[in-house]
Amino acid sequence: MHPDELSVLEKLQYAYDFVAQALGHAPQLHSCRLDQALRAIAMAMARAQRSARLRPPPRWPERRQQELPF
Repeated sequence: MHPDELSVLEKLQYAYDFVAQALGHAPQLHSCRLDQALRAIAMAMARAQRSARLRPPPRWPERRQQELPF
């Protein structure tokens, strides 16, 4: 999926995963500002989940056209 097609919430989730992974590989960075970045991203994700405009649109299953006898 192209980054322009992602919702704000999805972009924040990727950012959170990226920062958390970086901290997991370098425990000495836990006292760095990256640790605070996780908290800020988590708060932004919570706000985005409450906002319909920032959430991804619902992904409805594809409907197959019904085969009608007429």
